[in-house]
Amino acid sequence: MNGSPVKTIILFFIALIILGTALLCLPFARQDSAAFSVLTCLFTATSAVCVTGLTVVDIGTYFTQFGQIIILLLLQIGGLGYMLVSTGLGLLIGKMALKDRKIMQELFDISSFSELFKLLKKAVLIVLNIELLGAIVLTFGFMKDFPLGKAIYCGIFHSVSAFCNAGFSPFGNSLEGFSSNPTVLYTVVALVVLGGLGFFVLVDVMDKIRGKNIKLTFHSKVILWMTALLIGLGFVAFCAGQACTFINHDSSWGWVVNNSIFQAISSRTAGFNSLPMSTMTTFTAFFLIMLMFIGGGPGSTAGGIKITTLTLVFVFIRSVIKGQDDYVLAKKSMDYDLVRKALLVFILMIVLVVLFITLMLFVEPQLDTLKVIFEAVSGFCTVGLSLGITSQLSVTGRILLILAMFVGRIGAITILIYLMNRKPVANNIKYPEGRILIG
Repeated sequence: MNGSPVKTIILFFIALIILGTALLCLPFARQDSAAFSVLTCLFTATSAVCVTGLTVVDIGTYFTQFGQIIILLLLQIGGLGYMLVSTGLGLLIGKMALKDRKIMQELFDISSFSELFKLLKKAVLIVLNIELLGAIVLTFGFMKDFPLGKAIYCGIFHSVSAFCNAGFSPFGNSLEGFSSNPTVLYTVVALVVLGGLGFFVLVDVMDKIRGKNIKLTFHSKVILWMTALLIGLGFVAFCAGQACTFINHDSSWGWVVNNSIFQAISSRTAGFNSLPMSTMTTFTAFFLIMLMFIGGGPGSTAGGIKITTLTLVFVFIRSVIKGQDDYVLAKKSMDYDLVRKALLVFILMIVLVVLFITLMLFVEPQLDTLKVIFEAVSGFCTVGLSLGITSQLSVTGRILLILAMFVGRIGAITILIYLMNRKPVANNIKYPEGRILIG
């Protein structure tokens, strides 16, 4: 395995975290009344760079506006940096076999590194325009509650945080105070969805809108359909899980629908909450854990195992159940090697998340089991939702969560690099067949 790309990515994120920690440690980055803690600054910087959103303090009262701007820059660089690196790796023509080069040429008209650069430049411009538009709309939404200056600041902060699927908010209770503000709720979830689609899909959709493409690529169609399916399932499950809470709240149908859609979308990748997390039932919390583990699309700011990985796992399962020799998705044949790699990513990510859950349960025995599991999955999948125990974690628990956020952010892409650079090893030795029982 050629380790240089992996080392470059790891060093990039480590350097960004160290720089962010150093800046947040500056006296004028925190309020005078805030107790100084290097671990708090390290935790916050890691969460920002890994676009997670978990915090052990209220960033709105602990950090000054300078500190909050540092956090904003960290999550913007961390989110865009990850998208650029993961997208670039997916289009590394020089690292691909001839068959894969032809596929990329057909899908994205990429035949050289100069064209790759043009694609990434186009994607960055699309992202910045989306964030600008989101900031403008959110500013109007926040103007109902704040003066113009603060509304603009909150609009910019939440637009960048939402598109980067970070979940950071200068408000201590996230967006709970805006549960009756559809402008804020729907703008944030729109940004979250767009950020979770990935560069490939964003560029493809924009080219389609501009008439440069006759039709969307198969990859984009899969991402869009699966995203819609997960949003629908999340909405139904959230409504069912919180039915009693909604009835006791005596809420209007519009309010219920707005907040259920918001939580169903935000909980999978972003980490914002418009409803108190303390009101979540056990069923809702468990379902949100599954959504967090899935995440968003490849080349996106979202974490998790990625939608395409889950899709290919289901394709494999269906093929095995039906006794088919090939893997078919929407009348398209899936390459065997692609399915096998998706299974490997799926299994390795499960192993890692179970490992962090086990360690967190070991070091935090005094905390509720479900809440610890929720926290570990949220951190590892870089979502940022919490059932209220982040600030209660011990020093060891916080360090473990820092490690979980870091590994969760670079884990999948490191596995991808390994698979791309891995050369098949010829094995001429034939061993006798062994038989074991299953089931």
